Parts: sequence; C-alpha cells; structure tokens
Amino acid sequence: MATGYTGGDPSKETPAGAQAKADAAQAAAVAASAQRAANLGDLASAAAARTNLGLGAAATRAVGTTAGTVAAGDDPRFTVTLPPPTDVQAFTASGTWTMPAGARAVTVVLISGGGGGGSGRRGAAGTARVGGGGGGSSGRLIATIPASVLTPTVVVTVGAGGTGGTAVTANDTSGNAGAGGGASAFGTFARIGATGGGAGGAAGSGGAGGFSSPFGGGTGGAALAAGTAPAAVFVNAGAGAGGAGGGITTGDVASNGGVSATGMTTATAGTAGVVGGATPTAGDTSPAGTPNGGGGGGGGAASITAAAQAGANGANYGGGGGGGGASLNGNASGKGGDGAGGIVYVVTHF
Repeated sequence: MATGYTGGDPSKETPAGAQAKADAAQAAAVAASAQRAANLGDLASAAAARTNLGLGAAATRAVGTTAGTVAAGDDPRFTVTLPPPTDVQAFTASGTWTMPAGARAVTVVLISGGGGGGSGRRGAAGTARVGGGGGGSSGRLIATIPASVLTPTVVVTVGAGGTGGTAVTANDTSGNAGAGGGASAFGTFARIGATGGGAGGAAGSGGAGGFSSPFGGGTGGAALAAGTAPAAVFVNAGAGAGGAGGGITTGDVASNGGVSATGMTTATAGTAGVVGGATPTAGDTSPAGTPNGGGGGGGGAASITAAAQAGANGANYGGGGGGGGASLNGNASGKGGDGAGGIVYVVTHF
C-alpha cells in the first residue's frame, strides 16, 4: 500500500504526499469560506453577520412609504410644513387679533387718528376774522412683545380720524373746533394717545393748532389774525399735521391758507388754498395697509366775496385736517378738514 512516505517512514514524506496533504487542506479551507458565486448565500448565520457588521434592523426592511419600511428620497414623510417666517395683519378698523400657533414674539406699530381742522370765523367788514387751526397728527409707536406675556386673543382698537369743525353760517360767529383723533391700542400691551383738533377761528385771535399724539406727532398750524396762515409744525416721525386756514385783516384783505406737514415716509405736503384760486390738497397718502403716517391737509383760503375754502382732509394714516378759511358776513366760512384714521400693524415672529 502506498503511504506517501519513503520506505514507510513518516519522517521521510515524499513530494507527492506533501502535495496531496496541501491540496486537502486547501479544499477544506475553501469549503469553510463564503464563496463569491454564492453572493453571501452560504453564510452560516446571516443574522449574526448583520449584527457583527452593525447594520441594524433597517437592513432587512423593504423600501416603502408606510410604517416599518425604509424611506426613499421621495417619501412624503420627509415633507415638513414650516410656519411662515412672519405673519402680518394690518388693522384699519377695530377688531380682534388671534395669536398664530408657534408665535415667539409680536411687533406692533400703532398710529392714532389725526385731528380735524377748525372752521374759520364769519364776521363783519373792518374786523379781524381768523381761519381755523390745523388738526394735530399722530406719532408712530413701535413695540416688540414676547408671545409668552400675550393672551391668545387681543382686542385691537384703531383710532378714528377727528371730524373737521363745521362751517359757520351765522353772521358774527367764531369758527367751530375740529374733533380730536382717537387713540389706537393693542389690548393693554401698547397704546398711542389721541390727537387734538384745531381750534375754530375767532375775532382777533388765532385758531390754535391741534396738539399731536406722543411719539413724534406734529402740531397743527395756528391761524393768525392777519397775513398768510402759517404752515403746520413738522416732526420727523409719524404723520403730518394740518395747515391753518387763511384769515381776513381789519383792512378786509383775505389771505391764503397754510401748507400742511409731510408724514414720516411721505415726501409731499398738502398745498395751501389760494384766495380766489386753487383749493387746498392733502399730502401724500401712505400705501394701503402699511404702517406709515400720511401727510396733513392744507388750509383753506379766506374770502370776502364768496364762501371761504374748506380745509383739505388729512391723508392715511393719522394725518391732521387743514383749517377752514374765514369769511365776510353773508358768506359761509370754510369747514375744517377731517383727520385721517389710524392703523394697527401686527407682525408675528416664529
């Protein structure tokens, strides 16, 4: 029997025997290894292999869009609806604000209503007859409030514009004062106060301009007993105040009205009324729904031959009305211009 050893001595292995032993060992090693052609199908334990590789449970789950599946790149579960970076609500009339979900803070901008202009005096020849004072304008208050201190709903109050003083139709009668503009508020968390209406023109004394609200409003023009009516006082914030109405001197010389003031973000003031000519105009209007003050109304011119000019209305938002011009007995004096309403602008931050 062939043993692969020389003379049967194990210590003297033949080359053929050594080769046979090596071939047998290699065959055993191959049999114990994973084969490429089997594509890992010959592993003793696939679960143990996954554990050793740290693949976790996702390796055995199918791709899908339901629970228990592995998500693909177009899986709708990846779609997240984010809140807008801000939520903006503009109130031009009083109402109720409701806090959006996820709110972190709220910035509010408040402008109150502008004051109405006063009407001019109607009086006899040879006396000083004074135009109405211009209405005061709103300032502009900005406040940022943490959502944590707010209530879920907040009552919003938007100040109405003041009505201008009515024209005088009775002889030897002083003008009527304009009504003040209303305050605007965001609940109890922020508030900007009311504006003043212009005083009515009197005999020999000027119609005082309406006072402004705080935070930068303008003062209405104060009418004079003689000469051209002065312009409104401009303050670099908020809305523009109304110009004063023109008066009539003791020498029966009628004067033009006064120009208004511009608003903080408006460029053009209201023009003054001209005796026997152009009627007064309002200043620039702020774009609808924006938290900016408008210009005031120009003052109306006086007249000794016909009804005096009315003051122009104030422009949105918070502009003061212009004062009305004075007149001679037998002719109506000029009505005061109406003040513009305010706005409350609420920006929610998420």
